[in-house]
Amino acid sequence: MDAVLWWHRATPAARARLPPALAARAGLPVTIGGLISYRDGPVGPYREVFGAPVLLRGGLLLSHVAFMAVDSAPSVAGGRGNWALPKELARFDGDAGRPGRVTARGDGWTLAVTARARRRALPAYAAVACAQVWPDGAVREFAVRMRGRAWAGSVEVEHERPAEPPAVEPLRHWLAPGRHPAVLLSGGQLVTPARDG
Repeated sequence: MDAVLWWHRATPAARARLPPALAARAGLPVTIGGLISYRDGPVGPYREVFGAPVLLRGGLLLSHVAFMAVDSAPSVAGGRGNWALPKELARFDGDAGRPGRVTARGDGWTLAVTARARRRALPAYAAVACAQVWPDGAVREFAVRMRGRAWAGSVEVEHERPAEPPAVEPLRHWLAPGRHPAVLLSGGQLVTPARDG
């Protein structure tokens, strides 16, 4: 996989949109955004964009994927069924996860992300815990682990307002427009099975 991960201050409106089962865990006022290109995997290659506010769990960082869009129907089915991820379908233009401009378009929204990276890469390992609410109301957690090379960088996030602005308003909270610090990663990713949180 190749990924661009960035972070920005979470808006009060974004924190207010957390599922009730997770609202009490709201911690750091930070949201993680990401563009990923999966070159290979159980459902084949696909591209993804997501927004995940950061929570706290006993002082430890925990995230919640509030928005996620992909260009693969099997990925939508697998993500919803295995990890309760709110995946929807989108179209992508550009090489997600690498420097340059990528545009993602979904139902009523358009997002453009321009990524820049420094030349020097370093070995990297990252692990993020995630909490999602299942249709039965249970909160279950899983971990995302990434290993490979990383470059420091930045992104410029832009939104195109549709004819009906309220349709895209939640997305503007999860992935705030503007310039943000970023890390570009290239390597492998492992997602663990979900367990009760």
